[in-house]
Amino acid sequence: MLDMTDVYSFYGSSPVLQNVSFAVPRGSLLSVLGRNGVGKTTLMRTVMGLTDRVTGRIGLGGSDIRGEPTHRRAGLGIGYVPQGRGIVGKFTIRENILMGSFARPDGKREIPPLVFEMFPYLRDNLNRKGGDLSGGQQQQLAIARALAANPQVLLLDEPTEGIQPNIVEQIQTVIMTLNRQYGITVVLVEQNVRFARQASNLFLMLDKGRVAAHGPTESLTDDLVHRHMAV
Repeated sequence: MLDMTDVYSFYGSSPVLQNVSFAVPRGSLLSVLGRNGVGKTTLMRTVMGLTDRVTGRIGLGGSDIRGEPTHRRAGLGIGYVPQGRGIVGKFTIRENILMGSFARPDGKREIPPLVFEMFPYLRDNLNRKGGDLSGGQQQQLAIARALAANPQVLLLDEPTEGIQPNIVEQIQTVIMTLNRQYGITVVLVEQNVRFARQASNLFLMLDKGRVAAHGPTESLTDDLVHRHMAV
């Protein structure tokens, strides 16, 4: 469904990702792991076309999308929940969610029923301003906005970072439900190894912008975690 082959990704003249290759089959959940600053967020931004320059191949459904602009990649079925969420504080919940629908190739400007099924709080507070929400509620809203585009692939950059514990579990459950029940392919940047092991069937370990290890989650050993994630 999504793959990279020999990808180098640059900010200015500096390559942040180097020789990165991996593949995520349709319906899989890939956890991207590693210490802070090793290129995990850059990986997500590279998929979305948000770095300065990229070499190599980025494949979506068998087609190379490396030359496509960001809005076109969204229209092809990639939903993105960035680190920091990117909520428009002056917009209502309804307006923030509908922003995501502009990526739909069918032109529909509506909130999918799936959003209300996953996030009852948003359903019941559609006219509340995004800036008035807690961090966890804003993260729910960011995921809802991505779902409004009806994505085939969902990129989530540390979706439980800095969120109150009572909402963390809800978001984790939503991520697994979207993948397992609705078949959405998920790429998840995650620091919580326990959740990564529970949710994903594949992992990708980055270290200094390169792939240190990847494979089925069963091969994510404690030794790998210690070598590439311990501070």
